[in-house]
Amino acid sequence: MRRSLLLAVLAALAGLGAGARAQEPAGSCTGDGTTLCLNEDRFRVAVRWENAAGESGDGQAAQLTGDTGYFWFFSENNVEVVIKVLNGCGIGDGAYWVFIGGLTDLGVEVEVEDVEAAETKTYVNELGTLFVPVSDTAAFLTCP
Repeated sequence: MRRSLLLAVLAALAGLGAGARAQEPAGSCTGDGTTLCLNEDRFRVAVRWENAAGESGDGQAAQLTGDTGYFWFFSENNVEVVIKVLNGCGIGDGAYWVFIGGLTDLGVEVEVEDVEAAETKTYVNELGTLFVPVSDTAAFLTCP
């Protein structure tokens, strides 16, 4: 019961920005049912999936923390992809880091955009392949 209430609240919060993407100011992200905004709304994340039957769609977004969220495809009770975008600017050469884990063998495309720097990276998992984890500690070399 508590989990379904949490999922309902997360879905409602994610839906608050629906339809607002076209009006958002440059350099900020507005989340909606298929878009996560992470790391103080600097990063926009969207996921597309495809199955063996040729069906495809957008992942449904759910925010967990300011840096972390997940996507589901067929049922909100079935998490498919988890993503975290961290500020690693003060470590080593300095970059924003992207970590992605998947619980699927569907074809998955994860698009992560640094809306302030207008840079995008796309991570792809091929259909029929168990999702290969992503640990990209040089994802965005766009630190201030």
